[in-house]
Amino acid sequence: MVRPAPRRALAAAILVVISSGARAQTRDWTPSERAVIGDFSHVVAVAAGRERVFVVAPDAVLEYDPHGRRWAGPWQPPGGERLARVGGALADPLDGSLWLVQAGGWIRFDPMTRQWEEGTVPGGVIDAALDEFDPAGGLFLRTRNGWYSAQRGGIALPAAAPQRPVRLATVDDAIRSNPAIQATGATVNVMGRFRSVRFTSAAPASGFAGQGWYIGTSGVGLLYYPEGAGQPEPLLFGLPSGRVAAVFTGNDGVWVATARTPTADPSVSFVGTELERFTWVQGPRASGLPFLEARRMVGRGSDLWLATDNGALLVTPRDEDFRRFDESRGLPDGRVLDLAQRAGRIAAGTAHGVAVFDDSTGFVQRAPRFRGAALAVELSGDTVWVGTELGLFAALPGEEDLLQPDALAGALSLQAPVVDLAWRGDTLVALTRDRLLWRDPGNGAFTAGPLLGSRLGRLHTVVNGRGVLYLAGERGVASATLATPLRRALTQGDLPGRVTDLAVDEHYLWVATDNGLVRLSLDLVGR
Repeated sequence: MVRPAPRRALAAAILVVISSGARAQTRDWTPSERAVIGDFSHVVAVAAGRERVFVVAPDAVLEYDPHGRRWAGPWQPPGGERLARVGGALADPLDGSLWLVQAGGWIRFDPMTRQWEEGTVPGGVIDAALDEFDPAGGLFLRTRNGWYSAQRGGIALPAAAPQRPVRLATVDDAIRSNPAIQATGATVNVMGRFRSVRFTSAAPASGFAGQGWYIGTSGVGLLYYPEGAGQPEPLLFGLPSGRVAAVFTGNDGVWVATARTPTADPSVSFVGTELERFTWVQGPRASGLPFLEARRMVGRGSDLWLATDNGALLVTPRDEDFRRFDESRGLPDGRVLDLAQRAGRIAAGTAHGVAVFDDSTGFVQRAPRFRGAALAVELSGDTVWVGTELGLFAALPGEEDLLQPDALAGALSLQAPVVDLAWRGDTLVALTRDRLLWRDPGNGAFTAGPLLGSRLGRLHTVVNGRGVLYLAGERGVASATLATPLRRALTQGDLPGRVTDLAVDEHYLWVATDNGLVRLSLDLVGR
């Protein structure tokens, strides 16, 4: 038996760990307010209850409903990637919470209340189990100093060994139950596009969760092997890479372009609005999609167009097919900086000129004497509006060079680099690195809005919302109107990385960053 004083000291030490973790969190976001979708292909632990399967990644917990084939989460713990140290997981049959085992202690997560509890035990964890005969007893942890019971509420007390333990399952347990799992290594490596993939964790399925095994991997996420089956069913969640380069609003979700990384090919992926459905298009396994970085994505019918560092890419997701357009097919330069689509017409801004797409001939160059960088493009009838380092210009049919409207040419205050363009109704909106410009559709006059400051860093993207405009700089996002300063900015700490692009739908602002796609409720940034 432990004397009362040391027992109180142990409980106090555990509560200190919990408190310090909570202070590291900037805000207790709910997934409906803010969800970060990244690369969940690496699974550190799996736990299966009767109705739900928990999947633990290095920085978040997911929940899968096998009966409804839907995902919930992701939920991120306060204080960063502490989940990377998790060595096993068990689903609590009493309250549906998740117990996570670490070398020195445990973490408990309750998805109903979004509460995280964490604690340590002396002597290090050798084994862990739940007790079928004592479902209210918490998580039993065996250490070099004996058994402890981690209680709901964040304390651990010395305890007897569990009478009927439910221990952590292992990959070896799964293989002994179904030897065909071990024979599927080649199949799993093909799923990983010929990168080495290993099994990391396992949990037996039961009840609505099915019969068979859920297997976590280090490259293709979660797999499900039905009882006796030799081929796995991939259960896809997230993106092939966390480096999100461009995002475009589609039907019932968004399309996302991710960049090539040392561990992932570039992709065009679909993310359902409620994070219930994911589709990846990565091109041929041997070569992948032919770009490193994408800069903008637009849609035309069922096709997607990408502005990339290696041409304009026309992707047909339904067929997982693509066509590439570069200098040999009409573009003045293969480095495409921006794309615009309006009324079925496509315009491309490149590092050395502007072109429009013709279905029969490919791209046709506009204003051929202009060889500067077309930072941004937009369409209005036969006119291509072009943002350049020298300001806003227009490329008109039959003209050899760009033309600048008289309303801009005489105003030095309007002569600033234009980095993005958008339509707000019939009003053309131009974004400079520190303010908005807009063109009156009635008289063609241009007006400059107020300076927007440096809180977001150098501005680079503007998209039109229902009541406001949404702006992005490298350090964050905010809403604004044509004549008002930034409001409701979300910056570093609220977002996981440098912002690269924006898209908006009826309920959410989708923020592309170099560390994941962020889905933000419009209530957070203004409507």
